[in-house]
Amino acid sequence: MSMFDDIVGERDSEFTGLKGMILRYVGNVYTLVLVGLFFLAFAQAYPGAALPLRICAGISFVLAVIIKPLKMWWQGRQNVGGAQG
Repeated sequence: MSMFDDIVGERDSEFTGLKGMILRYVGNVYTLVLVGLFFLAFAQAYPGAALPLRICAGISFVLAVIIKPLKMWWQGRQNVGGAQG
C-alpha cells in the first residue's frame, strides 16, 4: 500500500471544504427528518400519546433546518469571546 501511496500521493478527504460542509449539513438534516418521521409514526400507532409525539416531531423538523447554522453561530460567538477575554 505504501508504494501505491507514493505513486498517487496524499488525497484530500471528501469531507473537507465546501463540499464537506454541504455533505455534513445534508446528513444532519436527513437524520433529524427521519427522527421526526419516526415520531409521527409512533403518534399514529399510539393515539394516547399522539400530542407529545407530534410536538417532538415538529421540534425535530425545526432542528433539522436550524441546528447546523445555530452551531456555527455559537462557535463563532465562542471564538470571538475567547479572543476578547
